[in-house]
Amino acid sequence: MITPAARYLALADEGRSASWRYLLGIALLVPIWIVGGVYAYTVAMQLPLGAVTEFVAINASVLMLLAGVVAVTALLHRRSWRTLVTPSPRVDWYRILQGAAAWVVLAALFCLVESLLYPGRYAWSFELWRWLPFVAAALLLTPLQCAAEELVFRGYLMQAAGRLCRHPVVPALFSSAVFTLPHLYNPEVAAYGLGIMAANYFAMGLLLAVVTLRDGRLELAIGAHAGNNLLLVLFVHYEDSVFETPSVFTAGALDPVYSLVTLLLGAILFYVWFFGKLRARE
Repeated sequence: MITPAARYLALADEGRSASWRYLLGIALLVPIWIVGGVYAYTVAMQLPLGAVTEFVAINASVLMLLAGVVAVTALLHRRSWRTLVTPSPRVDWYRILQGAAAWVVLAALFCLVESLLYPGRYAWSFELWRWLPFVAAALLLTPLQCAAEELVFRGYLMQAAGRLCRHPVVPALFSSAVFTLPHLYNPEVAAYGLGIMAANYFAMGLLLAVVTLRDGRLELAIGAHAGNNLLLVLFVHYEDSVFETPSVFTAGALDPVYSLVTLLLGAILFYVWFFGKLRARE
């Protein structure tokens, strides 16, 4: 019996799949993201977008990664970008919405618990006319930004690692470690410490990798990632966050230990939410 993980990792064999092509693809993605991202950020910062300019510029830099992974997959490997997402003929958009909704519910619940455990940690900061422009920008750009990261880290890189070792543990750990590295440049790391923040990023990456391999497709990971980022951008903003946005609530500081503990608990609940019944039937 072919497992969903094996079926997903086997998508790397489609098209032109020589190992040197994956090494070259990874080597191309790095400058596309860095050089192209700097260029996109610089251009976007010149746009007359008012308060959302920097938010748009940061997302524009990540969208170069999206363009890069789609181009590398199509031109270097001669396969559709869809094979980074699913073995099915079409992307399951409803599955993306399910993943986003489930993660938002869990994350919002943990925020509520945190506000009860630590009164005063969250402050009401809602200003409608400042918030509305960010809603439009976030709903348009944040899902694309998250899709870019998922297509690269849980799609291209995890499938590439799967060519070296089909056991799902190795691609999952590899993609999670690589996912952690660029996030170490986020301002939260300088504010709260390298070790604890690296653990947070790695845990999130591992959750998304495990979900992808268990489901045999990427939609749930894209949805959960987008739901998490939309919640942080629009509803619960922490000081020292990579995005400076006028959210509904503002927390004076991130509690990285509480964040890690609830992330691990959320990962378990998210997994059970989608796979508990399936597992019971198996």
